[in-house]
Amino acid sequence: MPNTQAQWMKTDRPLRVEPLELEIAQPLPDVCPGHGRPAVSRSAVRACFYDTDLHPRFHSSNLPRDMAKTLVSPTRFGISPVSTIVVGDWPVCDRCVRTARRYRWLARSLLLLMAVNLVAVVIVSVANIDPLLAPLVLALFPGSLLGLVLVVHLFNKSVQRVTYRPIYDERFAFVQAHPRFRAAIEQDPRYHPPLGADPDRP
Repeated sequence: MPNTQAQWMKTDRPLRVEPLELEIAQPLPDVCPGHGRPAVSRSAVRACFYDTDLHPRFHSSNLPRDMAKTLVSPTRFGISPVSTIVVGDWPVCDRCVRTARRYRWLARSLLLLMAVNLVAVVIVSVANIDPLLAPLVLALFPGSLLGLVLVVHLFNKSVQRVTYRPIYDERFAFVQAHPRFRAAIEQDPRYHPPLGADPDRP
């Protein structure tokens, strides 16, 4: 895919592995990989894997953790740079749609609450209401910073269709899928190489 170098997160910490992008080339079965239910639509997913100490290519579920560590001790920890991006259309069921809507609603509500708190701090400061200023400032810092970490986590949950595994082989991205989804993959002839094909070809 062209012009993808600009998508990788650049940090002060250099990448220990070469940047990589994997694309789901073939359409997946019309079965939800998370719940095994019939798919009602397709959802474009761009999953980021990070060059973390746990493994050079680990999924973005560690990003909120790294952000929280950076807030606690900026000199000791840092946000890991993106090393791999997996893109493709995932089948989603009605339960996935409802769950994603719920996570997005929670994330937006939390953002609205933090914005209201910021406005309240400004109003109380201008009005010189000292008894209310201290608790509002404490809620704003570090409350809003930790809230931003939670918002990132909620938005990630709203788009995560499957549970990803670390990428140990650069040719593949493994996921934890429902048995019905795996059965649909095994029954579809598109996912089986023809006789004589190179088994090591990704």
